[in-house]
Amino acid sequence: MKALCAVLIAAACGSAFGEEPSPAYVGMDVGTQFSHNTSLVRAYAGYNVGSNTLSGLPQTHAVELMVFTLGTETKLRTFDGFGYYGGDAVRASGVGVNWATALKLDDKWSLTSRLGGNFAWARTKYRFDYDNYTYARGGVTAGVGVAYKLNPNVSLTVDVSYMPIRINAYEKNTKPTLGTGLRYNF
Repeated sequence: MKALCAVLIAAACGSAFGEEPSPAYVGMDVGTQFSHNTSLVRAYAGYNVGSNTLSGLPQTHAVELMVFTLGTETKLRTFDGFGYYGGDAVRASGVGVNWATALKLDDKWSLTSRLGGNFAWARTKYRFDYDNYTYARGGVTAGVGVAYKLNPNVSLTVDVSYMPIRINAYEKNTKPTLGTGLRYNF
């Protein structure tokens, strides 16, 4: 996180001198999963690797590296036949690599997408036990969204992401996430 802050400060200094924008960018977003009380925080850095036109509209392609953390819980459990209790708390963290595209609709709006893979570590803290259980597994990342350019360097992003994360050997968190954030183009 300190490195991300240092990169943002260096980028702000470069843009203050009127430098030509570079193909690199960084971003951060927060989100929540549909029909679930979970939170997702994601930070990413990308580099534009090419562009083309799609139906007469300019489209850019980028490679992104991301880190993320997700808070969720396991399913309801039976407690010695006396009823149910809420799920156990789970914290997942991970890294990923994505192929991202942006289709420029006009000077302010763009449609965005990303497709890639991730590797996540999910740690379950059991409610009635002192032990924690960690489960690590790879998965896919997919998402679509929109971006609104606030100024030449900063864009507001809103997207829906699908990032299934295996919580343990029996459960998988598969709910889509609605996120919003900011992206800074150097």
